[in-house]
Amino acid sequence: MYTISNIIADIDRGCLANNMIENRFSYRIIFFVNENGKGTKHYIDTSYDDLRKTLENIIREYLSVTNNIVLAETTALKNGKCVSLLSRSYAFSLEEYFHQIYGRCKSDSENRNITYGRYAYQ
Repeated sequence: MYTISNIIADIDRGCLANNMIENRFSYRIIFFVNENGKGTKHYIDTSYDDLRKTLENIIREYLSVTNNIVLAETTALKNGKCVSLLSRSYAFSLEEYFHQIYGRCKSDSENRNITYGRYAYQ
């Protein structure tokens, strides 16, 4: 499972690879909300200083138990050209999160209970 810090580190590497000073650009985050086999495309523009808050808000506002979110791209305009700053897309799903809390692996044959006194309330 990926975190916001992983995404920001990937963006920083993209800025470094493109010889960009992070706080001199405006960023466009492109993401998809997928539910019932149907995806909708969204985008949000932000500054580097608000990048973490914007990513957190996307997840908080759009992620639910019935859908997943894919942060597909983060871009910036450099010399009039669109530069992609992410090396990959990042998917967020509450199903994967609950599986980690409960201790389930991706394959059912490797399921194990690792709660050790921790409880997840619904």
